[in-house]
Amino acid sequence: MLKRLWLILGPVFCALVMVVLLFFFYPIEKKHDVETEKRSAVTLTAETFKSRSKKMTALTDQDTRFVPFFGSSEWLRFDSMHPAVLAEKYDRNYRPYFLGQRGAASLNQYFGMQQMASELENKTAVYVVSPQWFTKTGYDASAFQQYFNSDQLTGFLSQQDGGVGSQYAAQRLLQLYPNIAMGDIVKKVSDGSQLTSFEQQYIYTMYQFYQREDALFSTLAAGNNENYETKILPQLSRLPDEFSYEALEKVATADAIKRTGNNDLGIDNGFYKKRLASKIKKFKGFQSKQSYEKSPEYNDLQLVLEQFAKSHTNVIFVIPPVNAKWMAYTGLSEEMYQRTVEKIKFQLESQGFTNIADFSKDGDKPYFMQDTIHMGWNGWLAFDKAVDPFVSNPQPAPNYQINEKFFSKEWANYTGNYEEFVK
Repeated sequence: MLKRLWLILGPVFCALVMVVLLFFFYPIEKKHDVETEKRSAVTLTAETFKSRSKKMTALTDQDTRFVPFFGSSEWLRFDSMHPAVLAEKYDRNYRPYFLGQRGAASLNQYFGMQQMASELENKTAVYVVSPQWFTKTGYDASAFQQYFNSDQLTGFLSQQDGGVGSQYAAQRLLQLYPNIAMGDIVKKVSDGSQLTSFEQQYIYTMYQFYQREDALFSTLAAGNNENYETKILPQLSRLPDEFSYEALEKVATADAIKRTGNNDLGIDNGFYKKRLASKIKKFKGFQSKQSYEKSPEYNDLQLVLEQFAKSHTNVIFVIPPVNAKWMAYTGLSEEMYQRTVEKIKFQLESQGFTNIADFSKDGDKPYFMQDTIHMGWNGWLAFDKAVDPFVSNPQPAPNYQINEKFFSKEWANYTGNYEEFVK
């Protein structure tokens, strides 16, 4: 009887043991291959955005310095002046590693940072913060869940310190992901309750498991697309061999003229034809009541700032504009937009984050924007003038002074005198 039972269940049991051993002993660290890492850096898929393994492999490469560029969908606006193209053409002492997706914002970036906290320590980073993220209702739950995984969860739980930031992050998790795994533990963190030794051990065990799961499946999956081969390499021969902003501006302007001929908004032809042309009349005035001054996103941004402070990361923040013609057509208030920018900048500067490249007033410059809200061509060159010197010459992080008031709902909805708020 037992022999027969073993014949039936034995293979299943052995398979389960092999799976467990595979997951718990599969190597996390990958061999470095710079060409593979360059491809990964510009792949920009949801899978690579969520994956720990690929970004950690690149960021730990001692021979090639990859620098995290945090943002959202702007990285997908490839053209001849894209940061990846310029870094490759002029063989800079770094390569951008792009972390962003359409609809991603500060909360996803924060949890992604939990997978790479060690590689933020005393390093340099670039962070694009878009005023368009700061909507009244805040982050959409479905968008957040799309870019969140269990590895990020256990990374966060293994590093939470019981402070106000950890509590806020856990509360946001429960809001946007009510059925999240390990929900009881997340709830305890959100309440500021101390975890038991058993819960801490369980977190550690699952942390190890999910790291190896990610390492395994990132290897098995087709992790890289052809962006590097099709959108980076072909541009290199079109750029002047000797670096010159004047020469690059001529190329950028010529490219932009060719690619914006089918509309009066200075928008890329393909984007306009595919996304706007058939319904352009519907967009007239549709943003006249839009405001970004009150939003939970201000609190989510504070999580990112706290993480940078903990990691002593020297970071430059980039604030993009909106296409001025699009702004006028849709009725988006320039005054409101600038008030939003000032609120964001106050939150940054008052805590020591003073490296800011503010392009918010440049949306009317010729060929600065590739579409309605994303920079391109001359916009990318302006970006490069601000970002490249900062990244090329890494410096220690300033002495940040984190103010927990910025986690409050009061700040999220505050429109008064900012100096009075922090007193």
